[in-house]
Amino acid sequence: FKMTFGMFPGSHYDMLDDTPVLLAAMFIFVITAVIFLLNLLIAQLSCAYQAMYADMVGYARLNRGKIVSETMTTLPKSRWQRFLSSLRLEERVEFGEGDIGLAGGVQIWEPSAANITTVDMIRRFGGTTSAMAEWPEDDFGGDGDEQDRFDRMERLIEKAMKRMSGGKRKGGGGSSSASQQG
Repeated sequence: FKMTFGMFPGSHYDMLDDTPVLLAAMFIFVITAVIFLLNLLIAQLSCAYQAMYADMVGYARLNRGKIVSETMTTLPKSRWQRFLSSLRLEERVEFGEGDIGLAGGVQIWEPSAANITTVDMIRRFGGTTSAMAEWPEDDFGGDGDEQDRFDRMERLIEKAMKRMSGGKRKGGGGSSSASQQG
């Protein structure tokens, strides 16, 4: 370690000239140690930067909140009421086509490929909405094992498709030579 940190006396290098194998081993060790220590330094700086970035984002949000709360006191009540009415919070928000949801939300549309879901998380049952009514039977109880297998196969196929299409798109297309022959 003394060689790595430059604390090895220069007069001792003459002794290493007598044994070239030891000299080569020492050089390899020093180079490896320097590379390891530099990688360790880079990792520490990266972690410190991530922590500072998270703090910076938090402080920026707190500062924005402070600005908004200070501005709210100077805003005329009629302008605030006009802003609230423009949000239309009393109208119901549509979850999907023909599926009217709850009031009090702001609807934001996103591309359908942004968050692909193959399983609908909302389970719908026909009939009355009375709290006194009995819950309907669960249709998914009998074929659970078979459904789980299909779900696992579907996830495996999705992963394989992502891997195949992920790194091969350099130019204009991603076709293979097998598809060009047939």
